[in-house]
Amino acid sequence: MHRTYVGLFLIALVTLVVEVLLTRIFDVLLWPNVSFMIISCALFGLGLGGLYDVLEIRGGDALDLSGIALLFGVSVWALPLLLNAVPFSVDRIAQEPVAQVGCFLALYLILLAPFFFAGLCICRLFSAAASDIQRLYFWDLSGAAVGSALLIPLLRPLGPERLLQLAAVAALVASALLSNSRQRIALLATVATAFAVLPAALGGRYTRLALHQNKRDVESSIALGQFEVSTWDPVSQISVIDQPSTGQAEADHGKKHVAYDGGTQSSNFYPFDGDFAALRRELPRRLKYQFWQRGVLAAHYLRRDTGHTALIIGSAGGQETKAALLYGASDIDAVEMVRTVVELATGPYANYIGRIFERPEVHLHVGEGRSFLRASGRTYDVIQIFSNYTSSSAAAGSGALSPMYLQTVEAYRDYFEHLKADGILQINHHTYPRMIATAAAAWRALGRDDFRSHVVVVERQQQERQHPDYLPTMLIKMSPWTAAEVADVERFFSFEADGEPAYRIVENPLAPAASFLPAAFYSGVIPESLRAAAPFAVTPVTDDRPTFDFLRRSWRMLAPDRRVGLNLSTAAFLDAELRGDGWLPMDWLHLMVASAASIFYGLVFVLAPMYFTRVGREPWEGKGPALLYFSLLGFGFIALEILLIQIFMKIIGYPLYAVATVITVMLVGAGVGSMASQWVVGRGAARWRLSFGGTIVAGLTLWILYPAISSHVIAAAMPVRIAAATAMIFPLAFFMGMPFPLGILELAGKPRGAVAWAWSMNGLCSTIGSVATVLLSLWLGLRITVLVALLAYAGAAAAYGALRRASERLGSAAPRPYQLPSLASLPGDDGGLRAEGAS
Repeated sequence: MHRTYVGLFLIALVTLVVEVLLTRIFDVLLWPNVSFMIISCALFGLGLGGLYDVLEIRGGDALDLSGIALLFGVSVWALPLLLNAVPFSVDRIAQEPVAQVGCFLALYLILLAPFFFAGLCICRLFSAAASDIQRLYFWDLSGAAVGSALLIPLLRPLGPERLLQLAAVAALVASALLSNSRQRIALLATVATAFAVLPAALGGRYTRLALHQNKRDVESSIALGQFEVSTWDPVSQISVIDQPSTGQAEADHGKKHVAYDGGTQSSNFYPFDGDFAALRRELPRRLKYQFWQRGVLAAHYLRRDTGHTALIIGSAGGQETKAALLYGASDIDAVEMVRTVVELATGPYANYIGRIFERPEVHLHVGEGRSFLRASGRTYDVIQIFSNYTSSSAAAGSGALSPMYLQTVEAYRDYFEHLKADGILQINHHTYPRMIATAAAAWRALGRDDFRSHVVVVERQQQERQHPDYLPTMLIKMSPWTAAEVADVERFFSFEADGEPAYRIVENPLAPAASFLPAAFYSGVIPESLRAAAPFAVTPVTDDRPTFDFLRRSWRMLAPDRRVGLNLSTAAFLDAELRGDGWLPMDWLHLMVASAASIFYGLVFVLAPMYFTRVGREPWEGKGPALLYFSLLGFGFIALEILLIQIFMKIIGYPLYAVATVITVMLVGAGVGSMASQWVVGRGAARWRLSFGGTIVAGLTLWILYPAISSHVIAAAMPVRIAAATAMIFPLAFFMGMPFPLGILELAGKPRGAVAWAWSMNGLCSTIGSVATVLLSLWLGLRITVLVALLAYAGAAAAYGALRRASERLGSAAPRPYQLPSLASLPGDDGGLRAEGAS
């Protein structure tokens, strides 16, 4: 009996490890928004396992529980080999639609296989021992919780390929635990040996995952042998690529390209000897070979030789820190989220970059910028953010939502409140019209006015649609700009440097009539007429709606339009995501595919059982309420999980810790709730309303108390913030763990296949719920969508009541006590009991 529990624990553990690991892998191989489809694929695969079971598709003894676990392990182990074999590329869809669609379908089937086998195995266990579901569900959720937590400490030392190997071996151990056959165990030992030996024989086809996109020429550089370092940090995969001197200029000494997630984002290590005086004397000539662009230096130049204090959010390769030191900063807090980059900059590449992070003026911190700022309690002369945003969907919380918590009204309030009276906020990022609208809302919320007199924006003078200025320089000064200061800005951006283009001020506080943006962008409130007329999103971004990059409101090619604040670089940014003459917007592709797939899955999961199985064709009491019940549970659970990850990033700060905390606490809490449900709701589920009432009350309590608690603990130490988040989430998760096993208990006396159908519908609506949650969050915001998820639990309570009444009419409201079958009686090598429910 205990072997079965441990086997289930391992299956759930491996499933979560593989799901989260694949989202990280696809951040690197493709793009973060595409990796969102991994979640949809995983949920669909788990549900498909139940659908397979309900359709009574049987493969003889080859599909016993141990055999299914064996196939699960093989499909996990084969992932690196198969991913390298399929040449799918998002960028080639428009040019090779038929070939790339075929590759995508092959890739989808490869990714689907592990989750299908996991879902089938778990579903058969639940069906075969439905009356022991409270214990089984506990071990299922506990395994998933451990799996979600293991990735953080293991990814960096092992890498994804070895992690998948170990996960596959764990699946083989589960297979052995679910078998009584010595022959099967001997076979498993042979397969495990093959898992260990074959990667060395296969070489690079297995041991190195090949990029499917040549992002920022990273794949080309690797092919040229310029690859130096690669490591899988939990936040971002980091590669360092040598880019040697071209010999085109005296100051060109080459550089090291630091590629985040295969080139989704980039930084550079520039060769520097530490001589700041010489660099300053030779700056125009050496600018291109020491800094990404001129804008990196702007705010520090304006505070030159004043001994200014600076906060750099996203210190990365160190060019912003070097700029601050160049102009005499006396105290610099440099914050970087990716520990690997910090260790490279202070370790093997420290001499290469002039040991800038070892200067006494510099204090280097590993952390998230906003949480560091809130906890520091300091004020600065300069706060600088140069295009620093995590490219990892796992670190950000959701590749679908792509939250950007450095670009919200609340974030700008944090910046303004931590600047001195004459301090400067410098941000280089795309879509400055929306940045200004968001900053203006924060300015207004602080009770300040005349925002326009505090803002300068500089961008390249000559722009082409193929080469727009995606990183204009926005400078917001806490005191109004003077004529002398604006002239200083113009002077700085006008000096000639090798390879640097000419710049111009496009938002001049002293000449508003000549500026590009309408006055409404500086008001703090965008009027409805402007929102309706603009072909892109212009509303301020908030922590409740942190999706800065969800800009698209049109699928047509856009042209600059001063009337609505659409500048060339924003139009080019949106147009660059269009493929196939505008019919395929890549920034919405993941949601389009997931939505279309959900509709297709819905038809298959509902209609196939209804027309091709006895449990679907024949009438039985409670069929409709049962399917509705498990559907609402699937939607509600995944919705709350996604939403809580987003919401608790504000408290926890570090996105990856937020993900790990929320998922682990939810799964552990739900597992404990499942085990405790037999005592909380009583024998025969007499007090079943407590599980739903507890979920709704705990959810509403969290919803009400969250703002006050977050404001009190937001500047506390990380362990305190995690503890506060745990305390708020656990009661909700505890009650959320009760409804699913209660529903399975009600199905124990129903026709054969009812449990499998319920499992598949639960998985289907989890898939639908993941997409719907994203769309609802964009429309309603995170907090209102939480109420929608709680409303789903209220609907589930009504459906459960109907299911109970149907059971009572049949006299089966309280299923008989049930002991977990022995391994010999479970679907196994001895041809025992099939997974046919408890009837």
